[in-house]
Amino acid sequence: MYKKYILGLLTACLASCSVLEDEPNSFIPTEQFYKTQADAMAAVTAAYTASKANGDTNRNFNILGDLTTDDLTPLANNNDRVQLNTYTHTAANVIVRESWQNFFLGITRCNVVIERVPLITMDETLRNRLVAEAKFLRGFYYFHLVRLFGKVPLVLQETKLPTEVTFPKREDADVIYEQIVKDLQDAETGLPDKYTKNEDRGRVTSGMAKGYLALVYLTRHEWTLAAAKAKEVMDGPYGYGLWDTYKEVFDVKNEFGKEAMFDAQFVSGPGGQGSNLIAFWAQENNSVAGRGFGSFKPTDGIYNSFASYDKRLEVFFTKGTDGRWYCNKWVDSDATTAYQSDNNFPHMRFAEVLLNFAEASNEDIGPNDEAYDAVNAIRTRAGLADLENLTQEQFRDSVLLERRRELCFEGHRWYDLVRTGRLVSTIRGLGNTNIQDYHQVFPVPQLELDLNTNLLPQNDLY
Repeated sequence: MYKKYILGLLTACLASCSVLEDEPNSFIPTEQFYKTQADAMAAVTAAYTASKANGDTNRNFNILGDLTTDDLTPLANNNDRVQLNTYTHTAANVIVRESWQNFFLGITRCNVVIERVPLITMDETLRNRLVAEAKFLRGFYYFHLVRLFGKVPLVLQETKLPTEVTFPKREDADVIYEQIVKDLQDAETGLPDKYTKNEDRGRVTSGMAKGYLALVYLTRHEWTLAAAKAKEVMDGPYGYGLWDTYKEVFDVKNEFGKEAMFDAQFVSGPGGQGSNLIAFWAQENNSVAGRGFGSFKPTDGIYNSFASYDKRLEVFFTKGTDGRWYCNKWVDSDATTAYQSDNNFPHMRFAEVLLNFAEASNEDIGPNDEAYDAVNAIRTRAGLADLENLTQEQFRDSVLLERRRELCFEGHRWYDLVRTGRLVSTIRGLGNTNIQDYHQVFPVPQLELDLNTNLLPQNDLY
């Protein structure tokens, strides 16, 4: 008998009902559904959805990854965002809860694929690839969860009937990371290097799995492994590279191009699959995408971190009529109404792999020619002089600064500050005395604790 689990993933699916029925009228047992190749493809497509559904048009990636740092401030019309920005958030924060639920919903769908698709009579090569895609995605979702919350439940089996549930405990972060590495290693050997069919654009590849393995190793301070895995991506047959200009990087026409590795995909049109992320970044009441919200405002600090001649400035920022700078990365000139933007949201670009390699290689053996080449490739594109003759500490600081500039507003800054032990000092440097060491993880959502007391104890001091 399989164990059945209830988590935030079930909350996302079921808690919106006022009464949880023992036998929901619309429930279709998985045994009756996963029978054909088309079923398998549909299941994997559903597993991808959580990578683009973390908040409205993926905005929670920016809220947790950027709004909690020195790069963004929020419009003061949303208490949950303000609390996260000021480090006054509690376990009742809606954005924290949404993210927990979304990632566990993705894990649930991955588990269904991993358990059910191997039982379907279909093309064997495709079947194995679909399972490998699901393992990558499960690793991706757990990687976010473990960094955000620390100890989380490890659920590797399919959640079936809601009438047969148990309540899992949280596992130590080391255990979660072991599973993440295993899933990504299975994915890198089970996925193709690239796809030849247009309809497969954006599906995960072996190179993507290697890229995330490198980032996992970097997060764990396993420098040798991180540098080696990033180098496999850089030297591999995947076709990754840097565009010559930043306009090309963020041009909608170049989506799925050589710099894109793993994107949350949005497609404009009558189907309602377009993004509205640009509205959150645009000046309030701006005409962009019908109406700008002004929700996320770049700080003077991030803007001033760029040299005046840095080529990224004109692509990354635009000045509002109020004299403030706003993010310009996600603008789609064809989007004149809400949810009509074609812009994908990049979870990982090849530029990050270069920076991951440079950081790991420097930590492993100190500044070296290959590490310099990696970071200088990005600086050259930005119109900056090459780094040279740095100490290990100077190189470390320079790479972190380059990450801040190159990857700004792509949801990385909070993770980078935590990974490098600089979160508390950076936020206190802004004059915020609320932040404490325990803020390097977020609280387990109170709703989840109410549903499952086995998730206790809460993260310290929340």
